[in-house]
Amino acid sequence: MVAGSYAAILVVRGEDDAFRPVALWPAQASHLEQLSELVEHVIDDGSGFISPLAVDDADTGKAYGVAYPVAQSGRLYAVVALALVVNSDQQLQKAMRQLQWGGSWVELFSLRRQTREQGRAQRRLTAGVEVLAKVLAQGESAAASMRLVTELALLFDCERVSIGFEKKGAMRLDQMSHSAQFGKRMNIIRAIETAMDEAVDQREVLIYPPSSSTTSVVIAHQSMGEQLADSSIMSVPLFDEQRVIGALTLERDSDKPFTRDDADYCESIASLAVTALADKRENDRPLLWKLTDAIHTQASRLIGHGYPGRKVVAIAVVAVVLFASLVHGTYRLSADATLESAFQRVVVAPYNGFIKEAPLRAGDVAREGELIAALDDKDLHLERLKWLSQSAQLKGQAQEATAAHDRAKLTVIQAQQAQAHAQLQLVESQLQRASIRAPFDGLIVSGDMSQRLGGAISQGEELFEISPLDAYRINLQVRESRIADVRVGQQGVLHLSALPERPFDFVVSKVTPVTDSREGASYFRVEAELMGVDEQLRPGMEGVGKIAIDERRLLSIWSRELLEWLRLKLWAWWS
Repeated sequence: MVAGSYAAILVVRGEDDAFRPVALWPAQASHLEQLSELVEHVIDDGSGFISPLAVDDADTGKAYGVAYPVAQSGRLYAVVALALVVNSDQQLQKAMRQLQWGGSWVELFSLRRQTREQGRAQRRLTAGVEVLAKVLAQGESAAASMRLVTELALLFDCERVSIGFEKKGAMRLDQMSHSAQFGKRMNIIRAIETAMDEAVDQREVLIYPPSSSTTSVVIAHQSMGEQLADSSIMSVPLFDEQRVIGALTLERDSDKPFTRDDADYCESIASLAVTALADKRENDRPLLWKLTDAIHTQASRLIGHGYPGRKVVAIAVVAVVLFASLVHGTYRLSADATLESAFQRVVVAPYNGFIKEAPLRAGDVAREGELIAALDDKDLHLERLKWLSQSAQLKGQAQEATAAHDRAKLTVIQAQQAQAHAQLQLVESQLQRASIRAPFDGLIVSGDMSQRLGGAISQGEELFEISPLDAYRINLQVRESRIADVRVGQQGVLHLSALPERPFDFVVSKVTPVTDSREGASYFRVEAELMGVDEQLRPGMEGVGKIAIDERRLLSIWSRELLEWLRLKLWAWWS
């Protein structure tokens, strides 16, 4: 199309970013060196370039070299260079224009080829995902393998597709398309397994008949092809994390030989499905095999190369176990503890009456003899005056009866005097008890009469509970599984929540048969006596008490609960 042109070259960027010539005209161009210089200049500069050329055989006009870059997506893709003889500048400009238009065709060709490749890759990816979905939908490994070979047979138009897995260092056929059952001693089965071994040993896809450029060994495939007659064979090894676990062997008519493109396509599908197949085969194994493999894997990681964290943890665990097996310590039994008074005194109403005053109430500390409450005694004083007056009157009557020597009347009067004296003593006793005082130094645990001033009380009604400040006992809640370890006389330490910094020593004084059920377990009540008293102690304080049982190995102390639980469960299961 370009008048006067006598040589041309087209170079294209390859996948390795190197520019290589893909077209040369004429085939034996004598000016290739000059054109190559033009191309190198355009590659370095990135823009079109015109340069005069020295041509001996140009009769008329001048020789020029014209080079033009072809860009794709903002990146230099190709360079076309042309040598021509022109007679005017207009002819040179026209040639440059035509060269630019021609370069657009190169760009369009590249885009079309790229689109075709992307479409083919998309179709392959879609097909691979569909095959993977169908494989994953199967519940067992055998069904998944059969589904894979069936889908591959349909996808590649094969007469038969076989899949095998590694077993004891050799490939063993697992499933075959278009065949639910197959005999293990068939010659074709052995030929397929041998072909799989050949592909696995070389760790590459093998195709028979091989291409002229292949360097792979296909002896087993050739032998299999001779048995089948007029067949094309391809074997694809299956990799799972760089480890070969199996292989695929595809067979179809010889008039449709397998190509490298088919090999890449099959490899891409197999790479998607192999992980799912491997997982299903792992899950279908017997539990004992899974346990053995898990132990072997962990042992190899622990002993072999790498995994320094596991090794450090293992060494630390061994050191702790050895330390606990050799060193003895004090076995202490922990139990929830509550501080209680050794005894409590109940203060009741001495007679029916009314509350006059109540200076103390629950929570106050009362000293011995201190007034804690008083009853209204006005009626009692009137009653006392009544009986005093009656006693004086009876005394005068007795004197008159004595003067009259009336013994019978005197006897009656003396009896009435005794009754009046008794009533007088009762009233005086009630007057004394109208003031309610603390029987000893202690803490008023319950009772608040300050809210009932002027209210009526009845004889025997409980008014206050008083606990001593120097007599306590500890109530320990010991679990049923540990009560056999507790003995009277054992010592321990109590830590109270209110006084965590102060330990209190105690001695076990009584193991009671009384149980308490809470939180789904039974607890025995164990009583202990404090070996020292502090003025900060109050009844009702809670904490944790630890009873020192004996000296034993630390490992026995730490593992006792677990061993006893296992022993109990085994006994329940065995019986």
